[in-house]
Amino acid sequence: MSYRSRRVVGFGVAALFAACFGTRAAAQMPEKFTNLQYFPKDTDRDSLMQTMRGFSFSLGVRCEYCHMAKDGDPPEKKDFASDEKDPKKIARTMLRMVDAINQETIAKLPSHTQNRVACVTCHHGLAKPKGIALTLMETMDSKGISEAVAQYKELRQSYYGGAQYDFTVTPLNQLSEELLRKGKPAEAVAIMEMNLQLNGPFGGWSNSVLAMAHVANRDFDKAKADFQKILEKDPGNGWAKKQLDELNQKSQ
Repeated sequence: MSYRSRRVVGFGVAALFAACFGTRAAAQMPEKFTNLQYFPKDTDRDSLMQTMRGFSFSLGVRCEYCHMAKDGDPPEKKDFASDEKDPKKIARTMLRMVDAINQETIAKLPSHTQNRVACVTCHHGLAKPKGIALTLMETMDSKGISEAVAQYKELRQSYYGGAQYDFTVTPLNQLSEELLRKGKPAEAVAIMEMNLQLNGPFGGWSNSVLAMAHVANRDFDKAKADFQKILEKDPGNGWAKKQLDELNQKSQ
């Protein structure tokens, strides 16, 4: 069902909005709308308020993110009809994209799934959704590994327990593998040692990535310890045994 045809039950919406955002925030929205381009022209105030409230939670933003207000103006002076802000224009495009995915792609899947995507499917409370691995990689490229490590720790402190970022070992393992492929062993080691510090103890995959990062960085003593940990948990791991034997031969 598209946003154009959807009608949200309006009972109690204004009161809910006021309870969560304050009475002044609820009073901001005009009684009549003059610039509805995506939503039907006859959309009622309560339904639109509830929809906008959903956008706010999905993206972790407030009304000001899309709607204009002159510097110094109180919230009730906000120009909701203005299209001056780019995020409002982008939002319309994104809404049409969601409709296309639901109506033209998911609806045609042979499994006849009832799943539907929504704003929160990708945004998870972030205005500009981006995975933690890509976020750190961009920071590394522009500011270096120390800044990326500090950024991860700050994001983890701010967002841990929420849906915005994946703070399991998986994205950092993948990031370190990508760094190794790019010939950046020192960066891979820094990411994996931070991963162990914050997200350990490790399982087999994580220990393997850490070991190979130490090997690539020519820190063979640490690599040996990594492979020994793998073998303690999985004595039959032939790959780890072979790697450890090769390192021991090099040190002789």
